[in-house]
Amino acid sequence: MTQKIIVFILFLLAAGASNAQDTCLTYLKLGISFPPVSDNSQRSFANTHLNTLGVNKIRFAEDWALREPTKGNFNWKPLDERINWAFENNYEILLTIQSNVPSWACSSAKNEKSCVFNDNNDFKIYIDSLLKRYAGKIAKIQFGNEWQSSYWYIGNAGDFIAANNTVYNSVRINSPLTKFILGGFTSASLRFMAGCNGYVSSFYDDDGNYFDSTFLSVNCSTPTVQTIIKRIDSVLQYAQYDMLDIHLYDDVEQWDKYYLNFLQKVNKPIIVSEFGGPNMNYEAYSEAYQANRLYQYIKKLDSLQIKEAYYFKLIEGSSNAAHSKSGLIDGTTATEKPAYFLFKSFTHCITSVQEQASGAELKVFPNPTSEKLTIASPLQQFDTDTVQIYDSMGSIVKTVGINQPLTVIDILKLSSGLYYIRSKNNTAPTLKFIKQ
Repeated sequence: MTQKIIVFILFLLAAGASNAQDTCLTYLKLGISFPPVSDNSQRSFANTHLNTLGVNKIRFAEDWALREPTKGNFNWKPLDERINWAFENNYEILLTIQSNVPSWACSSAKNEKSCVFNDNNDFKIYIDSLLKRYAGKIAKIQFGNEWQSSYWYIGNAGDFIAANNTVYNSVRINSPLTKFILGGFTSASLRFMAGCNGYVSSFYDDDGNYFDSTFLSVNCSTPTVQTIIKRIDSVLQYAQYDMLDIHLYDDVEQWDKYYLNFLQKVNKPIIVSEFGGPNMNYEAYSEAYQANRLYQYIKKLDSLQIKEAYYFKLIEGSSNAAHSKSGLIDGTTATEKPAYFLFKSFTHCITSVQEQASGAELKVFPNPTSEKLTIASPLQQFDTDTVQIYDSMGSIVKTVGINQPLTVIDILKLSSGLYYIRSKNNTAPTLKFIKQ
């Protein structure tokens, strides 16, 4: 038995009191964002570990600058190899079209990571060619990564919307089975939106800078912040898409607040194309700590009823120092870390006997709700029992006696967020509801 597996087992035993053995998921399917797939050696490595982890959803990037370095001369071979490898191995692909484009296609508006096109028709030719070539092989596609930042997309909202809609329209014509994803919303943008709307009072950014309620009250109305918010609102209003993509990192204790605030702006399905941590700028890293946090990340995503989320990432290595240790595999030794085995336990579902209890379906309604919540269940399911309501971090906030098929609970005084209901005798499945 390897040392890594022993550490993982010790982690599970130590976390047993908080029911950490429960790694079954109700809603969530897990994927990996940016596994190494550049060449045959990397793809063989990725294939071995993705299969071991039980993952069939992967995300990787495509760069127009590499595909058409000179106008009209395409180099499809590297992308052919990646797409066909994934398709032949039954991986569902989420393809991110980066905003970095060939120098010949750039206008004067450009930086290291993005540029605005000289002629949108050149981009359309590239996108049409790509989607015709791989029709039916790409499950999901998006243009731009973290476009709320001018670093990742230097153009204005109108420029981004035009490029986004070019891809969307091409998908509808050339690969109609492919879903188009509007992506991706940075953790920073989600934090500031929630902070300025009063959902959270403080948070850290990736660099470890702390923003408190005083900062938010002074700065949320400034032109700098309002420009970013207007950029987001414009894109949400005029861009075309089937689904949206958000990124969640580090401060899992507040993810439900960020998510619930974001839900006020959108009415289409949401996936998470990047999640992970810990943040090396303000969290004390250890392999055991990483595994513990990963457990919290995954359970929180499932509690939010998110159906698809991609962990960042399989093996260590990132241009962002904050998440340089987030990989499931050590970047120096290529050995699996405890977080690797924990991740695997979610895809293989380690559960307690209590969670396997069968019975008629339990329901809560209305859900979401703001004042009253009704629990509906067969009487024998609770059998004159007591149920406890937990917040998203596992603290009991309310205890209620149950002795009838329909029980109405007053939740007016609870804070907005995601909650769980569990029978005190642990024989009934966990229920979930959102307090608005």
